[in-house]
Amino acid sequence: MPSKGISVYSYVGVPGYAVGFTVPKQQALRDATANFTGHHLEVESSHIEGLHHFTGRFEWTVFRYGEAVASAHNDISSLTGQVQGGTMVATEDFHPIVTEDAIITYGFYAAGHGEVGLPNRHQCYVTVCARTNADWMARVAPPGTPAAQRPFSRFVLAAPHDNGMNSMTTCEAIFQHLDTDMLGLVRKLVPLMAHVDHVPDHFLMRKLPHIVYGLSITQKKAISRMLAMGARYFEFRPAKLLPQFQRVSALRDTFYFQHACIPGLAFDDFLREQVAFLDEHPAEIVTVHIRWDNIVADCQRPTPDEISALLDEACAQAQQAPLRWGGQESFAQPIEALRQAGRRLIVVTQADKYDSWTAEAYATLRPEPILARFEGMTTEGQASSDLTVLQCQATSQSIKEVLVYSVVAAEGASSCLTATKGALDMHTLPWIRAHALERLQADRTIVIMNDFIDGATVDTSILLSQQRLSA
Repeated sequence: MPSKGISVYSYVGVPGYAVGFTVPKQQALRDATANFTGHHLEVESSHIEGLHHFTGRFEWTVFRYGEAVASAHNDISSLTGQVQGGTMVATEDFHPIVTEDAIITYGFYAAGHGEVGLPNRHQCYVTVCARTNADWMARVAPPGTPAAQRPFSRFVLAAPHDNGMNSMTTCEAIFQHLDTDMLGLVRKLVPLMAHVDHVPDHFLMRKLPHIVYGLSITQKKAISRMLAMGARYFEFRPAKLLPQFQRVSALRDTFYFQHACIPGLAFDDFLREQVAFLDEHPAEIVTVHIRWDNIVADCQRPTPDEISALLDEACAQAQQAPLRWGGQESFAQPIEALRQAGRRLIVVTQADKYDSWTAEAYATLRPEPILARFEGMTTEGQASSDLTVLQCQATSQSIKEVLVYSVVAAEGASSCLTATKGALDMHTLPWIRAHALERLQADRTIVIMNDFIDGATVDTSILLSQQRLSA
């Protein structure tokens, strides 16, 4: 009988919580004992009542001590496999759900038939982390304790990959004025667009919002929510809009996060959210790493003086206590000293990273090349760098066939970035938990980076921080 498969993944980091997944006549209830494992469900025609009915509901529900506190669903055709409707038809709508003691994040990938190596089963993940993660540094290195006398570099920090690409708001202000000249400019400036030079302009212009969302939007949460979940390391690539974009839009003439030349969050808004959070959480410390990887030359970068002025202006907005920003020297300073000095925003520019990412290894749909990169990292390799970065997310859009398919098939929940999220995390995060501290023993800050920052990634950073600070 016709059917459509769904692969589900969950992570539960809060006592009393569980995640249930259901389709007609099948269900799976998963608590913390099922973390980092997958489960397969099938929307089977034979399980759907009615001779001419082929649509079955897939639903997840989060339970707190047996009581349902959150849920979402999609109606799926067992005949075609397509999503017919529901509450998870567009990735941009997958907002975190906050309960009295937890933050729930989730994602859904609407799969095709397994084209170009992409999954042929829909993918869904749900994670649950504690709201107390907002103050996790205060918990693992309480003020006045021996742990707080350790250098800041002993922390392991969770990082949202391309955190400034967390909304389409800036892009939509530009797309309102989209024409063939602007599209021609994007084709010229974004190297990957060469793979779709055969796709006509009128098709790309109609699909461009879905294409940009599917290939460039790597986060779904506001910076304040990422911080509340426990993220503490943020890379930011600030630069002005392309002059052509600035001329047609009503956007402010300021610096924005840039993905090549695709703009995201404004830098000053990003800093304001950081400062507001730090002001409310006096024992927490955030690292911001300013970089300009792959930004096109026509996007004007801020000067060091402009960056300093923006940082000073942001820190001056703190109300509870003086807040200062420090540089690279802060990594070696005791946690307690940084807190006492109010230097709780560490800002480095183009710092040297010992990074697992390479273009070749991460152009993948499978975990093995990423795990091989992890396996090859050593304590000796850390020695000459300021930061050690373990990246969990694949860059599958760098695979030509995946890119072309993603452009042609772009819809609300078809992002190739979400296609691998749950399946990769099931392998990368357990490896990091089991092996990272054993393989990487230099006194350097370790960063765990991931798309669509989630409870499992953040809790992994907290667990390893506890281990490093108590060793």
